[in-house]
Amino acid sequence: MIEVVEPKKHISALWSKQGVRDGETFRMMRYVMRVEQEGKVLLHNVVTGQLVVLSQEEVSAIEKLPGKYSLAMEQLVDGHYLVPLDFDEHQQVVKMRTILRKLDAAQQRDGINHYVILPTTACNARCYYCFERGVKTVTMTEETADDVVRFIDGHCGSNKKVSIMWFGGEPTIAANRITQISEGLRACGVSFTSTMVSNAYLFDEEMVKRAKTLWNLKRIQISVDGTEKNYNDIKNYVNAKDNPFERVMRNIGLFIENEILVDLRMNYDLNNYQDFKELLHVTTTRYKKSEYLQVYAYPVIGEYPDKNGRVLHGTDEWRGMTGIRLNDLARKTQWYRPKGELPYLHYAGCGADDPNAITISAEGLLVECPEHFENDQMVGTVTSGVINEELVQSWREIADHPNCIQCDFFPRCVRLLQCSAGDKCYFQDRNWQFQEAAKRQYSVWKANSEKTGGYQHDVQ
Repeated sequence: MIEVVEPKKHISALWSKQGVRDGETFRMMRYVMRVEQEGKVLLHNVVTGQLVVLSQEEVSAIEKLPGKYSLAMEQLVDGHYLVPLDFDEHQQVVKMRTILRKLDAAQQRDGINHYVILPTTACNARCYYCFERGVKTVTMTEETADDVVRFIDGHCGSNKKVSIMWFGGEPTIAANRITQISEGLRACGVSFTSTMVSNAYLFDEEMVKRAKTLWNLKRIQISVDGTEKNYNDIKNYVNAKDNPFERVMRNIGLFIENEILVDLRMNYDLNNYQDFKELLHVTTTRYKKSEYLQVYAYPVIGEYPDKNGRVLHGTDEWRGMTGIRLNDLARKTQWYRPKGELPYLHYAGCGADDPNAITISAEGLLVECPEHFENDQMVGTVTSGVINEELVQSWREIADHPNCIQCDFFPRCVRLLQCSAGDKCYFQDRNWQFQEAAKRQYSVWKANSEKTGGYQHDVQ
């Protein structure tokens, strides 16, 4: 067994080499991904993050599993690729995650350095799948925006450096509040970068320039749910004065010109998924192969009837398989460039689970999750600070859904008990991404090994 990628040190410190009892029978641990590349068998441990290439003797041993311990299994057992028949890897991961979270909680914190800000809950689009349907429309006042600046300045830590995600509603409806907060932070000496989730309809050349220079916008996620007809029908813009599809595609070009990264996301269901191939073609025709644009597909999650009363989301299996197929098409056309990171044990979830992050609503309320900004989720305000520590801690509780127990990528995924997504799985359909990441890591390792005069030694 030759090591291609080292295990994570903080995980190895918790999970030392596995002992062996005489005559023990071993099987493959559930959280191991097998990849075949150039006639070699690679194994990736989804808990430790280690990637190895097997010898022929080791390949022969794993082909006969379950089986009694043999010398050919030694390193595979040491690295927890093979485990005893009665081993409970799920509970092992739960235990390790609990320890890592306790160690992290004991660390000294230096302020809140990530903020999700909703300058408004108003939106100019009427997407049928919007989770904010029926939410009270509120736009941030000048006074509240000033309070937001003071709160960030007072809670951002000693280095006075933060990241902001502008969320909504449609954030650009309150572009003046974004500008006010940006100017206020600069005046206080707070350094910041920002990202945004937007439909991008209200942008023009002047606003894009302002976003780059004043808002320090580095990345924007834009949903373009199909080609022209489907897109315009799904967005159903209020008082649209031109062709929304053409306007948004033009604005995407402006972001690219200004070197702002665009994540073009097509939310798909049974009605529009066939548009994805054509959307890739349109993108290629308009923008060539820009490093500032990537295109990917994401399923509509939930039970939302469209304007004709139809629920067209498909089954969980259909969504997963369709996502694999569409994103594989985007990858092959070089419009989708996944990070290529190999999975390993994570112990923290999203920003709702992060003590260094907070969401600020349009009313100046502090909440843990940007999708739950109702009054009963308030943990404080920008004038009072955090006052409901009990509610904060409830967002730190991890769920243990029955469906997750069987997921090969359970160590990588942290689901929160309060999360409205429930036990919907977002990692099984990433198997192809992880497979490709393992192959790329192997190719890089092989090329480096050949340059230095030979492969690395076996794992010790």
